[in-house]
Amino acid sequence: MLSRCGANLHQPACAPCCSETSHAHITLNRYTLHRSIKRRAVRAGAKGNDAPQGTKTSKPKIPLQQQILNGILSVSNVPYSSFVPSPVTFLHTVDARIKQIWLVAMYLLIARASPAIRLAIAGTVASITVANFPRRLWQSQLRRLALLCGFIFLSTLLLVDGMPPMLQTRAPPLSLEGLPPIPETGYQYVLLHLGTITVTHRSLNLAITAASLTFSALQTASLCLVTTPGEEMAVALRWWLSPLRILRVPVEEIAMTLLLSLRFMSLVFEEVRNLSLGLAARGINWEAQGSSGSLNIAGRLCVRLFGNLFQRSEKIAQAMVVRGFQGPEGHHLYLMKVNPTSLVANVCAILILVCFSVFIYFFK
Repeated sequence: MLSRCGANLHQPACAPCCSETSHAHITLNRYTLHRSIKRRAVRAGAKGNDAPQGTKTSKPKIPLQQQILNGILSVSNVPYSSFVPSPVTFLHTVDARIKQIWLVAMYLLIARASPAIRLAIAGTVASITVANFPRRLWQSQLRRLALLCGFIFLSTLLLVDGMPPMLQTRAPPLSLEGLPPIPETGYQYVLLHLGTITVTHRSLNLAITAASLTFSALQTASLCLVTTPGEEMAVALRWWLSPLRILRVPVEEIAMTLLLSLRFMSLVFEEVRNLSLGLAARGINWEAQGSSGSLNIAGRLCVRLFGNLFQRSEKIAQAMVVRGFQGPEGHHLYLMKVNPTSLVANVCAILILVCFSVFIYFFK
């Protein structure tokens, strides 16, 4: 019947029969396709249910090299510790020379203070940062700095006295000399001894000192650079070093070196970011590279970074000579007086520093 209808499609008598048959075949094919799709979905669901529960929501593990690269690329385009003119805070209105006094005094106070005072100083610096700046400025900075200081703390804590000293006591026992035994005081030099891990009072003190000093030094310097233009920092350093001109100290050259170093930070940041973008664009398979391949790539990137920075330095020197630079003695620094200093803020900053120093001296 189908062959007859296929040969006589123009005959009206056979048209209904052919349409009904084709419609039945289409309906049958749709029903069969629907059942096959449903069976495949059921089988896929059964396989998914039989799979371990952790494989459903597990994400592909990102290699450590890729995580480091993503961390570099996630940093904003603004260089680290660049000057932020607004919002205007109390630190913006303090003179740059007083800020430099604060920097030097902070290092001296940490060196003479007890471990508890050192932690208090680091906490004070972090509190000042959080109180004076919006969250978008201090959140990522404090998080990365805290990770660095945490790594320094743990490495110093576990590695300073990790190996016991190979020494033997040469003094005879007290009983042979007729002396009474030393009474128990409850003091223990070793705080924790677990396998190869040894934590002592000395390692704990050194760990607290290293971590607090690193945090306070980096964060206080960052606070000064964020709230003070580089030109003002160079002029303030030149003002403090001006008495040394009697001893023929190149004060102008030191101030110019500081200014160029602050300006060069943005170029270093830009070069690191450009190299990271080029490396990310190549889509390297870090798992296939392994540790040796990753170290090889990191070494090549460091060589390329220093090469680009030396080329930038040479171009900057040529540009300065072309523009008439004849030396730091004849160069005039144009200050950026974006936020004028306040006499009240300067006096308050000095009084706070004096009170802080007296407190640490009596409670160290």
